[in-house]
Amino acid sequence: MSVLATAGWGEETPRHDVHTSLQGVLRWLDSAADESRVRQVLIQLLRDDLPARLIDWLSELEFEAKKDVTRLFGAILKLGSSSDSERQIFEYIRNHNRILEELLDGCGDPEVFLYCAQMLRSCALYPNLVKLLLDKGATSILMDLVRHENFDISSQAFASLRELLLTHKAVSSSYIEHHFKAFFERYNVLLQVEDYVTQRQALPLLAEMLLDRSFMRVMSSYIARAQYLQIHMNLLTDKSRCIRLAAFQLVKVFAANPYKTRPVHHILYKNKDRLQRVLMVLNDGGRMPESAASDIETVISLLQVLGSPPRERTLRTSSSAMKVRAYAVSPPMR
Repeated sequence: MSVLATAGWGEETPRHDVHTSLQGVLRWLDSAADESRVRQVLIQLLRDDLPARLIDWLSELEFEAKKDVTRLFGAILKLGSSSDSERQIFEYIRNHNRILEELLDGCGDPEVFLYCAQMLRSCALYPNLVKLLLDKGATSILMDLVRHENFDISSQAFASLRELLLTHKAVSSSYIEHHFKAFFERYNVLLQVEDYVTQRQALPLLAEMLLDRSFMRVMSSYIARAQYLQIHMNLLTDKSRCIRLAAFQLVKVFAANPYKTRPVHHILYKNKDRLQRVLMVLNDGGRMPESAASDIETVISLLQVLGSPPRERTLRTSSSAMKVRAYAVSPPMR
């Protein structure tokens, strides 16, 4: 007898009774005490095509049933990753293309966005599913949704974007490296929108990525581009001190890079006096982590001795180029 039948679910189960049936399935999963039992249960759920059927029905279900679907979907992926069933679950989702497509579409639907975003983040447990999502354009879809007028949709989209980019860094860094221009054309828009919350989220995420060793090649490409430096220099004059501090995390990487491209070197040299004044004001603006104050002083010192750009590319600017550190900016405020 199938798991669904044991839980009281048949082909003719009315959709208003799905909550009761799902509770039975969840109890069944909870009762699976050993790994072999869990594996049997998971395989049976896939044979019954439960994940795909539930997502197809999601928008028509009652509130409690929607929560159960989300919980069950997450439980299936979590148990699969810990019970040697990861391959079967990955193959199932890959062969049911509509699952990921419907989850991505649902992230922008006011009726189901919360549930779809949570299930999408459950998929981030699997590196192969992260790769599938990235190849389906998930980052572009989520970055567009981060700018959604509905704050809750925007917040859930950003949480999902963060999960996709940071859970399996080797996968996401490789994707960004091979789609560099398209990715940052969209991402840098988030840094420049007239929306404090969006900027306040996007800047630290970018710094967290670029200052991670897994994204070293991405960082090298990013800090080679003068137009990206200009974005962060402009943000150093934002009226919010939190935004200025977050922008400095990237400006310091451009300034400390001992192998600056000529365009980056030229912009830093041309604006070094103004930059020093801006950084002095930032350093005197109030309490901040000791490491941040130290980094500001180091960058000011580097700018003071920065000479005109050489005719040829590269040259070490200074043996005192700082070791770049990530630090936490203060809590959100204006």
